[in-house]
Amino acid sequence: MLLSFPATTWAKDLGEEYRQGTAALANMDDAAPVPQDAYKKLPSGVVYADLRPGSGTEMAEQGSRVNLQWVLRRSNGYFVDSSERNDGVPFIFEVGDGKAIQGIDEGVQGMKVGGVRRILIPPALAYVEGLEDGKPGPLPAGFGPRQQMRRVMNVRKDVPGEYVFLEVQLTRLR
Repeated sequence: MLLSFPATTWAKDLGEEYRQGTAALANMDDAAPVPQDAYKKLPSGVVYADLRPGSGTEMAEQGSRVNLQWVLRRSNGYFVDSSERNDGVPFIFEVGDGKAIQGIDEGVQGMKVGGVRRILIPPALAYVEGLEDGKPGPLPAGFGPRQQMRRVMNVRKDVPGEYVFLEVQLTRLR
């Protein structure tokens, strides 16, 4: 895993439309709006919208082992980090095992392989256990991206409408 990556290098690799767009995974149409009624709110406060439904009959549920490609953004859409920037290594975890932030654990349930989902996570369900211990994930790599998440978790956690914005694609389900 690449822990420090000069900004000029990854900026060239990813392109401006990837870093600043809102649907940066799986050949999505970056400019396509997501209708308000597509968003669903869970009792915990996690909000999600399916950008593309998956295929197959199996859905992610408690105990499922999932592989996710992910893009992490701040609530204003500002790009923080992604699995693509980290050599395309997916985030792998078992739903409900505590290795994922609570908002991801809840937000991926019901997804099918190939599905792309936008998940808006309140700070209270994000990186509350910290960013230094390697869990829960998906964790941004490098000082800069982690510092951005620290700021959200420490300074902006009580700001109304603040959330952690993740777009995930379920690439494997076992």
